[in-house]
Amino acid sequence: MNGKIAHIGDCHLGLGYPGPKPESRFDDIVRTLDWCADRIIEAECDAVLFAGDAFKDSKVFLDRATPEIMAFVEWLRKLSEAGIPVTAISGTPSHDAVSAYELIREMKIPGVSIRTRPGVEYHGDFSVACLPGMNRSQIATKDECKGLQPREVHRLMTEKLRDLCWGMVARRTPMARDPVVLLSHMTMAGADTGFDDLVMEHEPVLTREAVELYDFVCLGHIHRPQMIECGKTRVSYCGSTERLTFNDQCIEPGFWIHDLWARESEFVKTPARRFLAIDMDLSDGLLFAAPETSYLHAMKHMELGENVMQAKDAVVRVRLKCTDEQSAALDRKALERELYEAGAFFVSEIRVETTKTTRSRDEEVTESLGPVQALAKWCAARGEEEFREEDVAVMQSMAARLMEEVQA
Repeated sequence: MNGKIAHIGDCHLGLGYPGPKPESRFDDIVRTLDWCADRIIEAECDAVLFAGDAFKDSKVFLDRATPEIMAFVEWLRKLSEAGIPVTAISGTPSHDAVSAYELIREMKIPGVSIRTRPGVEYHGDFSVACLPGMNRSQIATKDECKGLQPREVHRLMTEKLRDLCWGMVARRTPMARDPVVLLSHMTMAGADTGFDDLVMEHEPVLTREAVELYDFVCLGHIHRPQMIECGKTRVSYCGSTERLTFNDQCIEPGFWIHDLWARESEFVKTPARRFLAIDMDLSDGLLFAAPETSYLHAMKHMELGENVMQAKDAVVRVRLKCTDEQSAALDRKALERELYEAGAFFVSEIRVETTKTTRSRDEEVTESLGPVQALAKWCAARGEEEFREEDVAVMQSMAARLMEEVQA
């Protein structure tokens, strides 16, 4: 054995992601997974550890579950046919249905081991302790947790996970010097979760104390690939293989190849679909001053520079902060059309937030002024280019009739 293991997970196979068609993003994920299998085979890895969340949603109808499960099965078969054993654990219960994993287990794919409960797998010269994903309710609903405060429940969960990890590491291979790996789908204390307000009591958490006896810890669940400092133990999150939402815009999707003997790791970036979020505040400037100028050309010279021209093959979202006048002048359909002409894969949203234009108040407009007179004042403030004198007279007449009907 050359000691290379591929650490991959969080592919979230699923139909119905926002895209040109319900299957478009599903096809992206399948294509990227296939690319990953080719790289793993080329690297001559000794084993693949799949860290959970193979699927997008756990509760789906059969017509959707079938292609999602079969796509994962085909990926497993490709690795199996290349002679590379795979250990896969189930992930977060809201994403991974245990029944889907059990169905795959019943297919008895050569070299593929499916774990939905804690246990130890042996791969020749190293062992893999498997700790599948779980949620807080799986522990908090037990009798021993009844009546406890949230912090006490969290402490109890932490202790149970620690004891479970210690118990599995004791069942390592007969050769004590052989590496032992923890494969899990949980939050690790000290990990960069991407959320500043993470409340640790909301889910089970692995502590440094729980994993310190392992050589490698291969984790899924957090979509930010990273290595976490934990003494002599190498702790890593593989992240997702494909960008799934705009939260992943700045994340590099991929997977790890760990060398158990050299204790080195290489992160392999995948050719994932790009996401482009265009967020601009235009309320202090003039947008689209020249009607013949395209929206993309106008945007290119605003604060985002040339980023807007990176729409090719990307999922694009546009959020603009504009004045009322700018919003009225904006043709969303034209902007969407230009983004597609620039090569955008999918325009998910064009949202405009308007801000009121600051105007000097006419001192003659007071609460004592009647609605008809106030209307005339308002039209005058807008200027003759917007309201001709005869138009104002018509609106005043209509306003007067409405007032009479209301007062009748």
